[in-house]
Amino acid sequence: MKIVALYFLFFCVVVQAQIGKQTTTPKADLRGVFVPSISSISWPTNRKATPAVQQAELVTILDNLKANGYNTVFLQVRPESDALYASTIDPWSYWLTGTQGVAPNPMWDPLEFAVTEAHARGLDLHAWLNPYRVKQTPAMVLAPNNVANLHPTWTFQAKLSNTDKALSLKMLNPGLPAVRAYIVRVVEDIAKRYDVDGIHFDDYFYPYSGMESKPQDAKTYKENNPTSIATIENWRRDNVNLMIGMVYDAIQTINTVQNKNIVFGVSPFGIWKAGTPSGITGTSSFSALYCDPLAWLNSGKVDYLAPQLYWKITKAQDYVALSKWWNDQTKIYCKQLYVSQGYYKMDHTNPWEITEIQNQINQNRQSHMDATFGQIAYSYTAIKNNLKGLNHALNANHFKYKSFAPPILGLGKDTISPIKPANIRFEPLKLLWDTPKKASDGDLPVKYVVYAFDNATQAITHQNDGSKILDIVAGNEFLLTQTQMDTKVFVVSALDKNNNEAGDFTQTNKLGGVNSKVNELVVNSIPYEDDNNLVVPIILKMN
Repeated sequence: MKIVALYFLFFCVVVQAQIGKQTTTPKADLRGVFVPSISSISWPTNRKATPAVQQAELVTILDNLKANGYNTVFLQVRPESDALYASTIDPWSYWLTGTQGVAPNPMWDPLEFAVTEAHARGLDLHAWLNPYRVKQTPAMVLAPNNVANLHPTWTFQAKLSNTDKALSLKMLNPGLPAVRAYIVRVVEDIAKRYDVDGIHFDDYFYPYSGMESKPQDAKTYKENNPTSIATIENWRRDNVNLMIGMVYDAIQTINTVQNKNIVFGVSPFGIWKAGTPSGITGTSSFSALYCDPLAWLNSGKVDYLAPQLYWKITKAQDYVALSKWWNDQTKIYCKQLYVSQGYYKMDHTNPWEITEIQNQINQNRQSHMDATFGQIAYSYTAIKNNLKGLNHALNANHFKYKSFAPPILGLGKDTISPIKPANIRFEPLKLLWDTPKKASDGDLPVKYVVYAFDNATQAITHQNDGSKILDIVAGNEFLLTQTQMDTKVFVVSALDKNNNEAGDFTQTNKLGGVNSKVNELVVNSIPYEDDNNLVVPIILKMN
């Protein structure tokens, strides 16, 4: 056991070193944005608009995110046991067409469209699902093929809290094996048919406010407790654990069979237990929602966590204390943390200032936050409205330089880099390259990173410095300015479906000689791999 523990610890250290965290201008830094569809929050803002209008709005969102330095979209495609995609299981969403179960006209598939458009811009896209919520809006009529109508005994009614008088929350019962199997089928359907980069769940497990009148799952507990779990509270947590584990395992099977790299993560409520860490007060996710993210980490059934820390620094739910605690728990199990941040709080009761968001990002980038590799903003609406000049402030500093999402590393994950770009060459004010051959795992690059360095030495010493990235692109060319052509050397590397990067920046000098006139590395464009199958990026300088 000691040998296994030591190996696991060593493996985690290697994993963190592979990602190469750089704390001031990181290049492997997930900059995600939640794009909620429920209640028309972010997209589509008009559920009765034509498909052409909705498509144009989505394209504008993707362009805006790209322009403001974000790299990952978390698009809500299943808000209420419905679908903003061509599901074979759930009805079309009320939030897409205005009537649940009615298909868009003319027909289109929003998820397929979103994936294609996001990838064309070098963005990753995760399908965001709510696993248990069935109905939140009283005015909405459930379609005949909604799971609640097909299987009414699978649901229960949440108790209304004082702040939710306008809502009538119907939930799927997590204690039923049939419900778990149904959720897995929904996830499998998306994972098999769409080229999504991830599947993401939010924090709707058991309802915050509890169940209406009396525990409606008492009978379920009695009839569906094969391991005789002693308390209904532990049984509820076990139900959620089982569902999370089944979803994770199903995704891994699809990844293996279809050579995909779909990652799975969850955004739990930001407090695990009140009093943890010391001084933290508030709702306990463990005992109110009956979810235990530490159990998911311990069993290895998530690739990352993104706890919702929608609180300020130095308050009763102190962002610094909570983010450090989540970082440390995630690190123990060699996973990654992407903190969910409350951008919406800048347009809220007692609105935040921009400095709060900036200080939180600074916290995420501290060297002791060594399992934290980015953050996810809730929600896109704050970015769309540029609340308090948020976009300008972040673009001037924290998001001034481009980044790509870090690879998900760990036992069983894709660690094989793609082959470097082939035949890198110049045309007037343009850098071009060819798609290389497949790597040993069958992967082709899905996007490319274009770097500009002052000299060849800097390419070695600043390989993890995001300030040297010009852009991350899906195509095979990049436009340059004359100044760039005159003063910079360039590296083009490749990223595969897990954002593994091709290239060993420490070996660049092996490729060619130094031109004494300009004192820059000059190489030919013959494809090259070294004896260890390390793919070496090419540095080019125009003479």
